Amino acid sequence: MESRWFYAWFVLSVLAVSAAARRRLAGPQPDGTVTLSNAAKPGTKMPLLGVGTGGYSPGPPIPGEHWNNSVAAVAMAEWLKLGGRRIDTAYDYHTQVGIGQAVAKSGIPRSEIFITSKIGSGPMGYNGTLNQFKKVLETLNMTYVDLLLIHWSWPIYNGTTDPECQHGVASATSCRVSSWKAMLEIFKSGGAHAVGVSNFEAKHIQGIHTAGLPLPAVNQVEFSPYWHELDLLEYCQQNNIVFNGYAPLATPDWAPASHHWNGSLLDSHVLKKVAAAHNKSPAQVSLRWSLQQGIVINPRTWNPAHMQEDLDLDFELTHAEMMEIANMPKPSNSKVCPNPQTFP
Repeated sequence: MESRWFYAWFVLSVLAVSAAARRRLAGPQPDGTVTLSNAAKPGTKMPLLGVGTGGYSPGPPIPGEHWNNSVAAVAMAEWLKLGGRRIDTAYDYHTQVGIGQAVAKSGIPRSEIFITSKIGSGPMGYNGTLNQFKKVLETLNMTYVDLLLIHWSWPIYNGTTDPECQHGVASATSCRVSSWKAMLEIFKSGGAHAVGVSNFEAKHIQGIHTAGLPLPAVNQVEFSPYWHELDLLEYCQQNNIVFNGYAPLATPDWAPASHHWNGSLLDSHVLKKVAAAHNKSPAQVSLRWSLQQGIVINPRTWNPAHMQEDLDLDFELTHAEMMEIANMPKPSNSKVCPNPQTFP
């Protein structure tokens, strides 16, 4: 019961902090924006709602959404046509060529589309980061990205020549800091309007702070009614780091049929009940639950009907509904992606 009451207090405090974000979402335009701080170009605005493009790729077709460049080109053309203006990708997703094609053919000015990409599957060291960023721009066929993230907090030791990333010699913190210095260089050069991190815990971000460097503009981590790190959310909000939740529908980046996974969040009787009360779908309720906490989200889909639903979030959950969703029963393996809490 104590943890339940703590969550109730915490969510209420988060909702108070995020009142401005909620007001932006209350009208007919749920794809409002949040202004980025820290390592960000002044005035850079990030749409609160975006679309994810990762998962189930590369490799042979397997159950679930199998993404590749052809799929991405068609899906992102539809997303832009429906009014979506933020696209989340990564060099490792193998979808950037298709995304670049969709943006180029859309007829929409590049300045009106917010592109997030990511470096590596973890810190790669100073030169490795700079070198892969060149490939990011080449595959997207763009001259800049709006936001660039370090994909994971676990260092990539193999193949790096950075002395700060030498396995068994340097620490994980020193490798992250060296990689972050390269990210800041990319930011200063104009290659990215903002830089941030992904799958970083507070202890990982603290290493950047201890080094005396500008903090990330964004931290993208898993966040859903099944998995929500309240202390990390609070840490980011206190340090003006925009909290970007991925997997907001608690679906993994791999095929559920090939991994142990305890079923769908969208089958929850709690979400179904709340959805019926608002004449919305369970997916829309789950997404709105994150948005009302001031969290930027990018649900992954290539389905135009789902995209349209994601863009239709102009309703408000009550405090009681927010608490009920937060405290609903969860499966034993409620986290669907690797846990960076275990990373040094």
